[in-house]
Amino acid sequence: MNSCFTIIFAAPILPGRSEAWRRWLQEILELHRPAYEASRRRLGMAGERVWIAETANGCVAIIAIAAEHPEQALLEIATSNSPFDRWYREQWLALQGLDLGKTLTGALPELVLEW
Repeated sequence: MNSCFTIIFAAPILPGRSEAWRRWLQEILELHRPAYEASRRRLGMAGERVWIAETANGCVAIIAIAAEHPEQALLEIATSNSPFDRWYREQWLALQGLDLGKTLTGALPELVLEW
């Protein structure tokens, strides 16, 4: 039986872009769901959950990815050449100001405590 692990990280949403970010996630589910699900299966992901949180410094997306190797799934999102994954990275850059190709291939979240 395969083990599933979860990695959780927070990523800022650009000021004034939170409604566009919400619409983008809705678009993924309504218009791109087959491509999204195929991408996630190809990346070995068992699940993905996304929250939005308002902070004193603006909105952030909180993302949880469940996979046997979640760090590898993140790296593959950052480097995949599939049309959906490229579009997904473009939206991250436009709405969150993060170049996933640079961000995720640099420093992944570091697990510092597990109980």
